[in-house]
Amino acid sequence: MAEESKETPSETTTSAQRERVKLPPVDFTSFISELATTAFAYLGGLQDPETEEVWVDLEMAKRMIDTIDLLKAKTKGNLTAPEGNFLENTLYNLKMSYVRMANQPPPKPKAPESTDETSVEEPN
Repeated sequence: MAEESKETPSETTTSAQRERVKLPPVDFTSFISELATTAFAYLGGLQDPETEEVWVDLEMAKRMIDTIDLLKAKTKGNLTAPEGNFLENTLYNLKMSYVRMANQPPPKPKAPESTDETSVEEPN
């Protein structure tokens, strides 16, 4: 017979809460950083954990950039100088990265590597 856990549900919850990392409070800069990190992930290529295939999603990157741009318009006049500078610099870097990725030619598929030297068949 399998042993049963002697912890009560409330004890399990409490131990799980103790193991959870404390997150810093959310402020405007950290919020923009989270959005920008997501956009950069879409621009820099995400790797599928199952297939290990790397892919770039320009449409989602553009959506994240547009979201940050919307926040810029909606918060105009309400940001501190450091927040405004951070927002401007972040948007500039994201937009330049987007343009680079959008103009980059798609990668060429890898040709299968052959271990044999190329041989030429002679006609009979």
